[in-house]
Amino acid sequence: MKKLISFLFLFLIGSEVYAIGSIPNAKVKSIRVDKDGRGMIFFNQPVAGTPPSCVHDAYKSALGIDTNTEAGKAILSLALTAKSGGFLLSVYGTGTCEIYGGRIVETWNYGVMY
Repeated sequence: MKKLISFLFLFLIGSEVYAIGSIPNAKVKSIRVDKDGRGMIFFNQPVAGTPPSCVHDAYKSALGIDTNTEAGKAILSLALTAKSGGFLLSVYGTGTCEIYGGRIVETWNYGVMY
């Protein structure tokens, strides 16, 4: 019984840990930046893979960023370049929703422009 409970616990925890969204061959549709520096990058298709359950339906085609950090500024620059040049991106989330208080939109992990 103890092993069964341990297995179920690890299974339930593990399923959320490996919830990571991705979008291959995406175009940047729009970019949102709020006055506090948090923002979202919207794509022309929904996040695929296994997005985390914290994502709100209205933001299924977006990833969140924080432009108050150096990483967020770099991501914003990448997104603006992709948008203005019509470049494709392959992007990946972290599997968490850290930018907007643990809910709303998956956090950007990394992206590749080509």
